[in-house]
Amino acid sequence: MIEGAVKIVGGREKKLQHGYPWVQRGEISEVSGAPTPGALVRVLNFRGELLGIGLYNPQSRFPVRILTTQDEPIDADFFTARLEKALRHRQRTVHDTNAMRLLFSESDGVPGLIVDQYADYLVVQVRALGMERLKAVWLPVLIERLEPKGIIERSEMAGRSEEGLEPFAGVLHGEVPELIEIEESGLEFLVPTDAGRKTGFYLDQRENRRRLAQRVRPGERVLDLFCYTGAFALYAARAGAHAVGVDILPDAVDLAEVHARRNRLEAHWIVENAFDWLPQAAEQGVKFDWIILDPPAIAKRQDQKDSLRWAIWKLVYNALPLLTEGGHIAVCSCAYQLGLSEMLDTVRLAATDRSQPLFLQEITFQASDHPYLMQFPESLYLKCLWVRI
Repeated sequence: MIEGAVKIVGGREKKLQHGYPWVQRGEISEVSGAPTPGALVRVLNFRGELLGIGLYNPQSRFPVRILTTQDEPIDADFFTARLEKALRHRQRTVHDTNAMRLLFSESDGVPGLIVDQYADYLVVQVRALGMERLKAVWLPVLIERLEPKGIIERSEMAGRSEEGLEPFAGVLHGEVPELIEIEESGLEFLVPTDAGRKTGFYLDQRENRRRLAQRVRPGERVLDLFCYTGAFALYAARAGAHAVGVDILPDAVDLAEVHARRNRLEAHWIVENAFDWLPQAAEQGVKFDWIILDPPAIAKRQDQKDSLRWAIWKLVYNALPLLTEGGHIAVCSCAYQLGLSEMLDTVRLAATDRSQPLFLQEITFQASDHPYLMQFPESLYLKCLWVRI
């Protein structure tokens, strides 16, 4: 039910008409009808003409998130159409796995909602108050259309507080095991549903894992920093490499060992802070042909960007001495706040401070089931620089 209307300042409606889904506080000239936080509202231009329907939350950094530019009911049929469109895209672009992102928030026209499929189970995240209020509408659509054995919500991100939401984790439908078995490119993994990062597995790195496996040669040494449950390392090990994984989380490393045994692969695992381990390894003269630097999101806000740049500089600076002549390094960042040009400058600066020439071979991004909507730059978050010395 639509509770009110939000009028946009003149001249600021064009980006909404072109597909940008967020309205900032300073772009609102008038709110009518006294909509409650999380309500559906009509979004109007300065002349009172309809621009769309959105989710309203006055305390959010983005008080309106556009659901549609049409005058249409936001009901089960609406979410069914969104889901069907997203599924068609995944069916064309995602292969050789039973785990994928089915709905990617604004990029799939459902702002604040993420749905990941792991085999017969779904993991959802709700990031917007308005989408939380619509749960009784979209949750039955997921159940009826996808028929999962269970659905668990993992909405524990700090950003929920900006929406006036408490962190939440719990089963929404059926039963969900502590570990879900999935397959990717012929490898088997177990996805933790109680304490995993993101929704339990880094689905967005799927194509980059495959890219590494295609490039690694038998006998080469591969270092997987921030390895989590070991996916990059195990792709490399299957390609014939000697793989080493480092992560600070003992439970993640334990699961990486389980994955190695499950796939009949050999890898060496280390529980250590990667920032501390790198200079120690350099002192010991350890060398690798490939290093994967894939830290978790160190910066969630714009004011944390300098900390992220410093962290990437430090990682690259301390990783370079571990590379063999002609060795390769993949530097990844999953923070939108750090733009591609800034990331390139940071890596270049670290190499320059080491007096080490670097050659950029390729730039890659998130997997296709995390679609990048070009009118919404924030949806392009994962960036990987593939370089060699």
